Amino acid sequence: MDLNNLNEISSVAKKYNAQLLPVIKNKKFEEIIKLYELGYKEFGENRLDELLNHKEKLKDTKFHFIAPLQSRKILEIMNNCVSIHTLSRKKEANIINENYSNHKIFVQINIDNDPNKNGIKINEIDVFFDMFSKFNYFPVGIMCIPSLEVDSKVAFSNMQKINQKIKNNYKNYSGELSMGMSNDYKIALDYGATIIRIGSKIFR
Repeated sequence: MDLNNLNEISSVAKKYNAQLLPVIKNKKFEEIIKLYELGYKEFGENRLDELLNHKEKLKDTKFHFIAPLQSRKILEIMNNCVSIHTLSRKKEANIINENYSNHKIFVQINIDNDPNKNGIKINEIDVFFDMFSKFNYFPVGIMCIPSLEVDSKVAFSNMQKINQKIKNNYKNYSGELSMGMSNDYKIALDYGATIIRIGSKIFR
């Protein structure tokens, strides 16, 4: 673990009043326990099996699911996570609605219209968010993973504008932004990120 990077990223996030969410996929438990002992009690996880294993060992931790959703696993994910960052289909939204219990749900936006990435397209946002007027929950925010070929400033700027539009249209929308990873978190924070998801920069 790179403590210098961890401290620097944590300090920068605090200046922006944002949350540093360590991403622990494929990391050894010895590394994760060091973070835990430093006071980090919320983690981002991509794999359900690893998440369940870590949760069993670290009873008072909270987990955010940040991988693409599979409908058949959503109930188990909800039973073991406080937050899902990757909602992108109506079917998934319905399953969450049937099992909702105060989770923080983010809608994933395919901000670059990348055919290789999950997320709803920009022109689908209004219709998708209208759906929640009939549900037991409303998403707290939106999330994106920009394409490596695209300028992240453009992607995050567009996300900020989309986020503001949703806030203007829906009074019960909190306006959180889950965006920014190890290589672009500072740019994401400049464009309003409230959660940055960091893995490789703190696990070296």
